Amino acid sequence: MDLEHLEEWRLPRFSWDYERLPEPAHWFLMARAYLDCSHHLLGEMIQERLSSSFHHAKVAVAAFEHAIELFLKGAIAQAHEPVPPHHRAADLLKEYRRLYADKEFTFTGKIDEAVSETPSAPRNQYGRYPTDPKGRPWEGYTHIELSSWYRELGPFKEDFERLEAAIKAKHPHSRP
Repeated sequence: MDLEHLEEWRLPRFSWDYERLPEPAHWFLMARAYLDCSHHLLGEMIQERLSSSFHHAKVAVAAFEHAIELFLKGAIAQAHEPVPPHHRAADLLKEYRRLYADKEFTFTGKIDEAVSETPSAPRNQYGRYPTDPKGRPWEGYTHIELSSWYRELGPFKEDFERLEAAIKAKHPHSRP
């Protein structure tokens, strides 16, 4: 990147329509942004243009996990249901499946694995923090296999596009 000319570049991103978008649109847009960033980070690590340290990989995985949470909350909001204030993706997936039981709303990505909890690496905590909630180092050894994660994100990118359209068709949303 040519930092000498950075002052000449103007790259603002405006939110002209931000207040006019319905609530579900915000959830879906943020979900896609997090998923795209996770996919990009993993790709950059694989191509050795970004550090592929364990900590960098944890951040990419945390962005993916957050994308799943936001997408599920978007689907719930699109059904005109209150969005739960918690971060428990497994519970959000149960609600999603209650609201969208038809086969057309099935994920092709490994959604059950994506939302599963393990005591040694709790979802929404492990990827975001260097210690557990009690301030202790996470127990056990683990690894993040970059190419496997990168391949797994592909189906979710397709799912988000396909499912969002189907969700909006089932539950049109006109209120902001």
